[in-house]
Amino acid sequence: MTSLPAVDIVGLTKTYGDRNALDQLSLRVQRGSRTVVLGHNGAGKSTLLEIIATLRTPTSGTVTVEGYETVKQAREARRLIGLTPQSNALDPLATTAEVLEFQGAALGLDRRNAARRTRELLDLFGLAEHRGTRISRLSGGTRRKVDLAVALVAEPAVVILDEPTTGLDPLSRLDFWDELKRLNHSGSTLLVSTQDLHEADVLATDIVVLRNGTVAAQGSPESLKQRVGERTLTLVLTDADASQTLLASARAPFRAEPDEPRTVRLALPGTAGALKVALDDIGQVAGDVEELRLTEPSLDDVFVALAAR
Repeated sequence: MTSLPAVDIVGLTKTYGDRNALDQLSLRVQRGSRTVVLGHNGAGKSTLLEIIATLRTPTSGTVTVEGYETVKQAREARRLIGLTPQSNALDPLATTAEVLEFQGAALGLDRRNAARRTRELLDLFGLAEHRGTRISRLSGGTRRKVDLAVALVAEPAVVILDEPTTGLDPLSRLDFWDELKRLNHSGSTLLVSTQDLHEADVLATDIVVLRNGTVAAQGSPESLKQRVGERTLTLVLTDADASQTLLASARAPFRAEPDEPRTVRLALPGTAGALKVALDDIGQVAGDVEELRLTEPSLDDVFVALAAR
């Protein structure tokens, strides 16, 4: 029996005037996944996340979160969602602890439970030393952790993050990625929109590529890379004779660089054992190999091939 998806979207359309921001979009986000949404500006990423988070109403189609339909059962769905937008309007004069306690009160927690949840989140994100620090005095990376902590006050099943590390320095980004993975490992489903392809590669267990308001592709990072590109093995040999020897006896689809007679490139198919066959062939000229490089397709290749307008 297939488990209920964390988010199930069927035929989702959102129209602004005569333009469809989303066009009959259907998508499933599996529980426990780290699903990253990619797409060019205007592809519909933010609109999609806002509809899932119940901030916008679809023109047509349905969205369910953990079984609750986000229009007809918006209150129930909203309780299961934590949202970290691109920029949170946190009170700059409030302290970290006060922001979390205020959020708990806004969500209906009594004072005792709001204080308990605040302590838990301060410990979870290493923010205890900043509990009495005003938001305005926090670094960008620490403030982003507070944004995420605010989204988790109600212990949501689904956490939505829109461009979560925009503006953070490299070390803060690494730290924040670790926090997201730890959160995911504790049971939360993450739905992330980003323009940063490296971030997507680091975080994603599943990638959704949007193009013109619909899903162009969905799959694991590795499956999408294999779909649009190929692994290549490049060898630089001591002389042209060695490359010709290799080409003459190769069992795999080798090809020589036309302007570099000492260079041979091997396009590796996605089948199991392809690399072993290639290495067996290379063994006969091993003494003539000066350089060997294995190149994998990247998410840049995926984006160019699948997200183009």
